Amino acid sequence: MELKDIYVERGLTEELALEVAKELTAKDVLRAHARDELGIDVDELANPVQACVTSATAFSMGAAVPILAGAFIAEALPRIISVAAAATVALITFGALGAGLGGAALWKGALRVLVGGWLAMGITYAIGMAFDASPAA
Repeated sequence: MELKDIYVERGLTEELALEVAKELTAKDVLRAHARDELGIDVDELANPVQACVTSATAFSMGAAVPILAGAFIAEALPRIISVAAAATVALITFGALGAGLGGAALWKGALRVLVGGWLAMGITYAIGMAFDASPAA
């Protein structure tokens, strides 16, 4: 669909729609087509560097919780229990926080992140057991 036709559908006359289309495409043809044909606001696209830094920071902060929970416990079983408990609390907290920031139900976000985290811990533990890795220092 041509830009002119889009503007006519929005209520402009043929002549004015053609003039608007010409003016907008003369300045930035890609921006005009992206916005009006595809509904994409180029100025609102995510910044990949910002997303990368934010993800790395959040991942590091989340990883610090179980590491600190088990770092100073010498025996394997109490360390595993401590790490699992701290990770569970952190997963629930971060899941609820993310859901709240995103406008979703807190319990749904907390449960989704908790189940995903538990699955990741279980798979990681199973892989370690398959390779006969010891949780001891």
